[in-house]
Amino acid sequence: MIFRDYIRKTCGFYVSEFHLVTMLLPHIVTKVEKGVKIGTILNNNIRQEIRQLISKLNINDIVKAKVLNINWNGVEEIDFSYIKEYMEEIIKDNNEIEIIINGTKEKIDEVNKNIEYWSDMNIDKIKGININIINCYEVSEFNSNINSILNEHEYIINTSGEYPVESMFEAHKGDKEERREAI
Repeated sequence: MIFRDYIRKTCGFYVSEFHLVTMLLPHIVTKVEKGVKIGTILNNNIRQEIRQLISKLNINDIVKAKVLNINWNGVEEIDFSYIKEYMEEIIKDNNEIEIIINGTKEKIDEVNKNIEYWSDMNIDKIKGININIINCYEVSEFNSNINSILNEHEYIINTSGEYPVESMFEAHKGDKEERREAI
């Protein structure tokens, strides 16, 4: 799986759209200020929550406008042809990209599988581009063991920032080391 050599994966968990936006907004503002391209593939529309919370932040109007200009609308049909067009567009003229994905575990897995498939076929196009996928799982919607989600990600994001999974979940560190030794 060549995909993992070029794309970093971060996960986050939220209980409501307001919680999701509260968790992501400081990270997004920092990235926008640094000139990072922010893209979204959203199962759930969060435009209204973004508008409400950004209006309360003490940031300059240019950054505010850039954050509001990100597509915060949900997407109905997210199949491979959508991902292919989306990825071709987002990598144009960008060397650092954050892609925020939200929704159910099933939908997030489907989107990630399609991004991975596209990326493996287009390694030459993504070489030299820093891509971070931020998968945001709706807590009430996933029924699987949280460890399976954590195992698929290097980082976790929450309201205080983005951290390596191992630094947030000490027990998970041992699990990962045991899996590496078994391989």
